[in-house]
Formats: sequence, structure tokens, C-alpha cells
Amino acid sequence: MANTDSETLPKAILYSWPTSVWSTVPQLCLHEKGYSNDEYIIKYVDITKGENFAPSYLKINMNGTIPTLVVPTLETTGSDVDTRYRSLRDTISICDFLDHARSASSGHVQHPDKPAPTLAPATIEGKGLSDEIINLIHVYTVDPNFVALAARDEAELRDKASRPPGQSLALRRESLQRYLEEAKQAVAESAVAPKEGSLTWEQKTVKFLEEKVQSNEQIWELYNGKAGKEKEEQFFEVCKKTWTESLPEAFTKLENLFKGPFALGDQVSLADLHTISWLTRLISIAGGEPDAAGIDSLLPHLGGYKFGPKVRKFWEEWVERESFKNVLVPACGAFKYQGIQDGK
Repeated sequence: MANTDSETLPKAILYSWPTSVWSTVPQLCLHEKGYSNDEYIIKYVDITKGENFAPSYLKINMNGTIPTLVVPTLETTGSDVDTRYRSLRDTISICDFLDHARSASSGHVQHPDKPAPTLAPATIEGKGLSDEIINLIHVYTVDPNFVALAARDEAELRDKASRPPGQSLALRRESLQRYLEEAKQAVAESAVAPKEGSLTWEQKTVKFLEEKVQSNEQIWELYNGKAGKEKEEQFFEVCKKTWTESLPEAFTKLENLFKGPFALGDQVSLADLHTISWLTRLISIAGGEPDAAGIDSLLPHLGGYKFGPKVRKFWEEWVERESFKNVLVPACGAFKYQGIQDGK
């Protein structure tokens, strides 16, 4: 990620999609750190169509998720050698890398008179608090990917089934089945024999896709009236608890953890980037806009919960930031039309 005007040097590639909640985190990081647009390439992987499960993408990220950051290794960026790359396959690792790759002394490309901010906490105490906040919002019980698909009653389920969430599930189902057949064919054609007690890459791909087909089928059946009333009622109950118990509990913890006005105090940190992406997506799911009043759109869904002053201040500060306007405002617009995120 060196600062260079040369068009010949290989660039980092960020695999992303506009409606992926966690893909917006490294994009915020790029803005906050002062990377210029010509230092990296964003390649879109259409997760609404299941492109993240294509065997070609699984070679980059075997988890089948986005974002992924593929970076050239420093020792292979010369013109006389073949460039080699390494991939960072989760949001936390990507942002840690981007933060360390541009130090305060290397400068801020967009504003040369300003140093690039350090987003990682400088103290052990700060690191512990940052990790606690990030881990809190990445817990599966408050995952926006699930909240986007959640339905609390039959009417909401049928409504979502006819709109982008249901449409994306159907497209992903078709893609998974097609990619699974491709992967099985690759196993049949492979001349590589697995080592004893292990699987070849082709065999691992088949196993992974079989598991994804099964998990996607469960939610597809719910959306298409094939799961049965008992499973539907169980699904509705889990969705209700997500909105009225899990999310209020997470907001209460954030209120207690936040130092204010940002997560760790006066300066933006890595914890902020994760939290504001998470919060913005939840607000968008609730029908809110990316403005100061948007946070109130969540209140009718939270079972009587009221936001504390620190969480409200955090939101109000962020909606005014340049990085928020450049990354999260467009993401909110895209999300109105699509319902699957991050390929999970």
C-alpha cells in the first residue's frame, strides 16, 4: 500500500459489495487513513446472486465471505519479478493491516498537511476496550445479516419473501447448486490424490458448498412456505428476541463501554469503524435514513428500549463525518434494493 504515482506497480484489491455491512468497514478505514483512490482497486462480488460461492472466489477466500483484501507482498513489487499476493479474509484483519500500513509519518494523501491518524489504541487498556466493543457487535445474535432476513410474524415473512430478501435467497440457491455441480466435476477430473486423512482443495470446496446449500435451504424453505408451521413459529420467536432482547442488550453494553463522543474518547478508532457500520445497517433495515434523526427509526422495534446519551452522541458525530457521507450514505441507498449481505 505504498504511496506511489506509478501506474505500473500492483495495487491492493478489496473485494466488496455495496450492501455488505462489513465491507463498509475497510472502506471507512481507507478514508479515515487518507488513502487515495488510485492506491487500491475495489472489485465487486455480487453476494445477492451468490457470486461469493463461485469456486474461483473460494480460491481467494475459502470462507466465501466478503470483504477480502488481496495485497501484493513488498518483496515482489518490482518490475522484474512476478508479483505475489496474500489475502486478508476478515474485516478485523483488513483494518488492522490498513492501519499499520500507513503510519503518521507517511502522511495523509488527501490532506498532505495532516498526518495519517493511528486508529489502533495506544494503550493496553484501550486495546482491551476496543476489542470488547468489536467483539460485541460481531456476535451472531446481533448480526445485521440475520436481522435483514428476520421476520417476526407471517405477514412480515411473506412481505420479505416477495421483495429483495426472498429474491436474493432464490438466486443464491440457484448459484449454490450450480457451483456445487462444478465443484463435483472438478473433483472427478482432478488428477491430485488426497493425502491420507486429508482432503484435496477440490474436495474441501465440495464439502463447503454442500454445507452452504443445506443452510441456505433451511431459510429458503421458511421464505417459501415449505418449512412447516412449527419451524415458522420458532423462527418468529427467535426474530422477536433478536429485536427486543439481543439488540437492546447490545446497545446497553455499548452505552456503558463508550467513552464519548466516539467509542474510545475524542479520537476515531478501529472500534468506531465497526460500530458505525453495524449501527448504520440496523437503522437502514428499520427504514431509517443516514441522518441525525435516523437512529429513532429503531425505537419502535426495540420493545420499549430508549437510547442513552452516549450512543446518540456517537451517531450524531458520525453522520457529519466525510467518511460516513462517502461510504455509508451510498451504502444505505443500495441496501434499500437488496437484502443479503456478506455472503453468510
